[in-house]
Amino acid sequence: MSRPGASGAACALSSAGLAILLATGPPPEAQQLVRSEDAIVALFSLQTQIDVDTRVLQRMELRQEENRRSRDEAQERVQRAYADLDRVFAQYRQALRARDVREEDEDQPPERDTPSIDALETQLEAREQEVIAAERVETAVRDDGRRLREDIRTLHERIRLQTQKIESLQASIPTQRDSVTGLWEITMLPGGEKGVFALFQSGTIVTGQYVLDGPFQGSLEGTLIDRRVLLHRIDSRLGRSMDLTGFLSPDGLSVRGTWENYDLANGQARTGSWAARRRQPRSGDEAEGSSGREGGP
Repeated sequence: MSRPGASGAACALSSAGLAILLATGPPPEAQQLVRSEDAIVALFSLQTQIDVDTRVLQRMELRQEENRRSRDEAQERVQRAYADLDRVFAQYRQALRARDVREEDEDQPPERDTPSIDALETQLEAREQEVIAAERVETAVRDDGRRLREDIRTLHERIRLQTQKIESLQASIPTQRDSVTGLWEITMLPGGEKGVFALFQSGTIVTGQYVLDGPFQGSLEGTLIDRRVLLHRIDSRLGRSMDLTGFLSPDGLSVRGTWENYDLANGQARTGSWAARRRQPRSGDEAEGSSGREGGP
């Protein structure tokens, strides 16, 4: 299973969620005016976009490392081209001096096994062209590296702003130990696939969206009764593909349970286990305290 692209997840957004996604974040006194279901939709979209941007960033950083190696190689080619040019030019100057000596002293015998001035001039022209070509390659590699570094800085900043929006929206959702409303980081076992559940609870009814490694995405429907979670996974391509059951921990921060798979194609397992940890704000004493608790994936 793998996370889908941003376009698939974005199709599921409500207009209210999109409005929150594009906002810079409500002021502290207005945060509680954001409806929880809208905040969850926006959180889901932001997290999906961060996942996509993170993978893009990883590829860009690999390209930047390749560019660094290419830049070193291009510099070496330029240095070798200049060394060859200097060597030929030194021979050319020596040939010119020898000609001048012979013109002054007609009895001076010509040097044997030395290239003619015409041959050296031809070599000089060829070496000059090699230098120009090597410098063009080096310039192109340098320009590409400069653009890559700028794009990496821009993407880092975008991920930072998206993370800030997530923290702001996360803080707007009331903490409820007896509710699954929120964003959950999921691990499916025994395969270890990762994903995100965006859940909203109204009474005992639970609805939501998900992305899982594969790529898989779709909706979730179920209930929470006496801390027992039941979720029907409805995939956008496969239809109803899995049922998940589990129990919400007393602190409301994690869920552990089992799943039953209805899609047995390609030799997939029929049953397994799953674990979820509620996404918490990264800033503040509460987030720091919750990060070390047990019970999550």
